[in-house]
Amino acid sequence: MKRHLVFLLTILLYTLSFSQLINLKGIRFNGNPPQMVIDVDGAIKPRFSIDYDEASRLLFIELPGTEAGDNFKSRVLNGNYIEKVSVVKYSNSTGVFAFLNKNVNFKTSYRTDPVRVVMDFSGKVNKKEYTIVIDAGHGGKDPGAVGFNKYHEKDIVFSVANYLRNELLRDFNVIMTRSTDNFVSLAQRPRKGNNSKGDMFISIHANADKSGKGSGFEAFYFSKKSSPYAERVASFENSFGAKYGEDSGDIAQIMGELAYKKNQEESIKLGENLASTYSKKLKMKNRGVHGANFAVLRGFDGPGVLLELGFISNKYDVWKLKQSKYQRLMAKDIADNIRKYFY
Repeated sequence: MKRHLVFLLTILLYTLSFSQLINLKGIRFNGNPPQMVIDVDGAIKPRFSIDYDEASRLLFIELPGTEAGDNFKSRVLNGNYIEKVSVVKYSNSTGVFAFLNKNVNFKTSYRTDPVRVVMDFSGKVNKKEYTIVIDAGHGGKDPGAVGFNKYHEKDIVFSVANYLRNELLRDFNVIMTRSTDNFVSLAQRPRKGNNSKGDMFISIHANADKSGKGSGFEAFYFSKKSSPYAERVASFENSFGAKYGEDSGDIAQIMGELAYKKNQEESIKLGENLASTYSKKLKMKNRGVHGANFAVLRGFDGPGVLLELGFISNKYDVWKLKQSKYQRLMAKDIADNIRKYFY
C-alpha cells in the first residue's frame, strides 16, 4: 500500500510540474542587427508556432503553455523593421503580433543562458518599393456630384489625381484605378490596389450639398461604426455603385481584427495630418476626419483615406477646385503628407 501511495504521489508531482505554465518576463529590442527578444523566466524552453500574413505584413507568434508577466506589454515602435507589437494574453497561452515594414525578412531561434526566443530581422526598404494607389472618384457614365455652374466631380478629381501621380512618381510606384474618363466599379477599385500590392489607398472626391452653403475639406477612413453625418456621406458615395449596376456588398473583408485596427489607426493619423495642412495651405475650412463604411475603402488591404477636397456645390470652393493652380497645390499637399507618413 505504501509503495502504491509513493508511486501515485510521484505521478501527481510529475503531472503538476509538467502542466506548470512557463512565465514570459518581457519583450525587448536590440539594435544592430535588429532583434526582438522574448525573455523566459527559468530554464525550460517554451514551444512556439509562427504564422505570417503577407498582405497585412502581420507576424503572429503563439507560445502555448506560457503566461505573460506584467512587463510583457504591447509597444509602438515605428522603427525601420517593426512598426508595432501587440500582446494578447490567452488562457494557458500568449500571442505576440508584430506589424512589420515592407520587405522585412525574419528568422527565429532559441538561445540559452538565459533562455529566450530571438527573432532576427533583415532587409532594406527603398522608396520605390512602396506602392501608392490613387483612386480618382467616379468617371465615365458616373459624373459624381454635379455642382455649381454644372461642374462635374469626376473631371475635377481626375485632374487632381494626375497632378498627385506626377508628384509621387519620383519616390513611389503609383497605380491609378482609372487613367481615362472611364467607369470603374467600386469593387474593382480596391481590387486593383490589392492586385498591385498597394501600400496605401488615396480616393479623391469632391463633396456637395443641396443648400450650396457647405464648404471645406474633410477626410474619411474605413470604420465599421460611423456618425450619422459620416454615414450620410458614405451612403451618397456608395449609392453610385448601386445606381450604375453594381452591388458592392460582396467585397471581401479579409483583414483580421488586429489588421483592421492597425490600418484604421494609420488612416486616422494620415487623415488628421492632411486635414490640418490642407486647410492651412488652401485656406479652406477644416471639417475634420470621420470614420464611415465606405465601399471603396473597406475592400483594400491596408491604410487608406477618402478625401473630399471641397464642396463642388459651393461657389467659393469650386473657384479653387476648378483652377489648375490650386489643383497642383492640393496634389502637392497630399503628396507631402504621404512622404511624411512613409519616410
